[in-house]
Amino acid sequence: MTGFTFAILSLFGVPAAVLALLILAHRLTPTAVWKTLPVQVLATLAFLSCIGLPMAIVQIDSQGDYFDDETALVKAAFALPEGVTVDRQGDKTVRLGDCWRNAVNWRSDVTFPNAAAFDRWYASQSYQEGIVRQVAGYFGQSPAQVSIAPDALAVLPRGSQYVLSDKAGSYQRNVRILEFYEPFLCAAIDRSADGTISLRRCDPIAEGGDVGNAGQVIVNPNAKKRTLEGRIYYASGPSICTNPVRRAVNNALGLPHPVGGEPNTSIGGNLPVM
Repeated sequence: MTGFTFAILSLFGVPAAVLALLILAHRLTPTAVWKTLPVQVLATLAFLSCIGLPMAIVQIDSQGDYFDDETALVKAAFALPEGVTVDRQGDKTVRLGDCWRNAVNWRSDVTFPNAAAFDRWYASQSYQEGIVRQVAGYFGQSPAQVSIAPDALAVLPRGSQYVLSDKAGSYQRNVRILEFYEPFLCAAIDRSADGTISLRRCDPIAEGGDVGNAGQVIVNPNAKKRTLEGRIYYASGPSICTNPVRRAVNNALGLPHPVGGEPNTSIGGNLPVM
């Protein structure tokens, strides 16, 4: 059950069910009993729950993001040292990803406190272990279970076929080339039918970005400016979700949870959380 379906059932299905039960109770209860004060109080509270119960369900189920702190998330993913500054690019109101959104799609600029800190981080290649740990944790696996292809976590230059051109229609391609003009890491996340996760080297300059079926991670350092652009995209919801009500409903109905889907980067996601 997707977040949208659950929202519709919560906001409209629950009130309809309560009203139906009230009507049934009214018909089955003798008039003299129905008009007594205790029964009238209970009936009034049940009627008011048509408004309060859906709101309570939505509030309880939507609490907590999978990633609550973007700075901590970025530091952990790329094993960044203390003192770095993480600036979010684009719309800062977009959440990092939870089970309502069913995906994570973020992009951050990282500034190091000084050149030496960048050089130490860059030389240590500690981001390789950080990426594996986060990808594995997101999909509920241990780092040892993730299959890593050669050069999947290596910082390498773009392909020799990518050269700037002044031909008609080459503008977008030139933009992508300039974006990845210096060596970068691009790891496509692929997930097999049995849930196995594998990382392979991808080509973000290619048409479509060469994204894996489960997502993509990009580390794009600028050795001249000593800055870093980090991106990570997960095409499905996390293995650990903070939606207890919907998880219980899905489990009772035998439905998967979370349900994968296209990334929703609109403000507020699929569900209007109050």
